[in-house]
Amino acid sequence: MEDKYILEKEYSISADTFREAYRAYQKKYVYPKSYIFMTIFLVLSADFIYAAFKDNSNYFAYILIVLCLALAFREWYNPRRIRRSLVETVQEMGDPVYRIGVGDGFVDISTVSAPEGIEDEDGEEESSAEDDAPEPTRIPVDEKMKVLEYSEFFLLLYGKQVFYIVPKKGFTDKECEILRNIKK
Repeated sequence: MEDKYILEKEYSISADTFREAYRAYQKKYVYPKSYIFMTIFLVLSADFIYAAFKDNSNYFAYILIVLCLALAFREWYNPRRIRRSLVETVQEMGDPVYRIGVGDGFVDISTVSAPEGIEDEDGEEESSAEDDAPEPTRIPVDEKMKVLEYSEFFLLLYGKQVFYIVPKKGFTDKECEILRNIKK
């Protein structure tokens, strides 16, 4: 199946760009829910603190205060821990090369090559030949797709859980304009 692309380009993503892009994704989809739960747990802990002051012998209130504070801390900490872990993974991967293909009504994203020196389970270096490359992931341009532009990158979102990062570095103004207008 031969698809015609309006834009076809190879790129790589630096760890710094990944960090900023993932933070932007979290601000849009992770942090709002996290802040709501933190607020709920903090309000509950304040209520249990009031109950503990009212009746000093209510040991169950003390347990619930600690539990609510721990859950509020977890809601604050987990997104940061996950981002740090993912950025470390991206740094360890080196600089894989990706390809984006923008067509009429779809976007294809694929991995062109893994970084040099990645070994398989047997300790042998894996080949990075294009023959081994998987089929591109096709993202339909429909109501689920969003294109968000930031100063250093584009964030292509499909639903709330799938996102792709396309850095602006290496793209011409015309190519960036094509990415901006994917939904139009």
